[in-house]
Amino acid sequence: MSVWLEKVVARADAAERLAALPRPVVFTNGVFDVLHRGHVAYLHAASQLGGSLVVAVNSDASARQLGKGPERPLNRAEDRAAVLAGLASVSMVTFFDERTPVELIRALRPDVYVKGGDYDMETLEETALVRSWGGQSLAIPFVDGYSTTSLVKRIQGQGGRKAAFLDRDGVINVDHAYVHRWEDFAFVPGAIEAMRALQDAGYALVVVTNQSGIARGMYTEDDFARLTEQMRQHLQQAGVTLTAVYHCPHHPNGTVPAYAVACDCRKPEPGMILRAAREHGLSLAASLMVGDKPADMLAARAAGVGRAYLVQSDNEESVAACDEADAIFDNLSVCVSQVLAGA
Repeated sequence: MSVWLEKVVARADAAERLAALPRPVVFTNGVFDVLHRGHVAYLHAASQLGGSLVVAVNSDASARQLGKGPERPLNRAEDRAAVLAGLASVSMVTFFDERTPVELIRALRPDVYVKGGDYDMETLEETALVRSWGGQSLAIPFVDGYSTTSLVKRIQGQGGRKAAFLDRDGVINVDHAYVHRWEDFAFVPGAIEAMRALQDAGYALVVVTNQSGIARGMYTEDDFARLTEQMRQHLQQAGVTLTAVYHCPHHPNGTVPAYAVACDCRKPEPGMILRAAREHGLSLAASLMVGDKPADMLAARAAGVGRAYLVQSDNEESVAACDEADAIFDNLSVCVSQVLAGA
């Protein structure tokens, strides 16, 4: 393990590790979803108030309670903690699952409690708790002009390129169930022409596909990569360029241990869509989603995609009623022709 990652401590071990830190111990907490200059300046200032700085990070479940939006946090708690641990100003990073860190503070008994921004420290339960053993509670203003929320809005706003997020099986190709060989891959009639029309209309083409067959041991990541490359080449020869292809190899009930996990990328979770928006500067509000399952529609809504369309396929889920779909079409070709015509 890297030396700086040793700063990341499980909550159960936090009190023991804190006892070895130089006093006074300064404590602060937050989501720290996308670390920016404002955070770094704030944490440096907090560290100057004592001998050590402990940062408590909201767990993913805790962060979702804060009302920042269904797509937040963008980064997992473990990743957010690792980034914080890389800062010289931070002595230790731990986690809390509740909406506030009151119980963690009670267990750790820091000497100084710090919050950033324009908090009224006198109204916080944390302030009364820390002062009960003689500690201090202070506010440090954030650097103006820096905000994770504003960064997320810029990613999701109108300034980026619009995209057509497309499910694969049942939308682009015929869903024969767990298709993973090129010889079994057949494009849905009219799908290539529809993708070309979307491209000509200015949409970046992004495929987002659940591939639980990998977790089930039916094929491998390499098998998926080979098929994807063959699909890309075939489309390229037909004048269609895919901006990106994202896949989720996970399934909680999978037989391959490395992939038998819950994740934030398997639709209906929005992880693949949000990752595409970050990596390609896409405007989610100006984008659309086409899928053949309710999970596709739910993922689009959770990510903030502007429009979501359901198409029929041989998959039985595609005929299920779905209140999240803006419209239902026979196939991708019909969907695109009507959407681009303004129907």
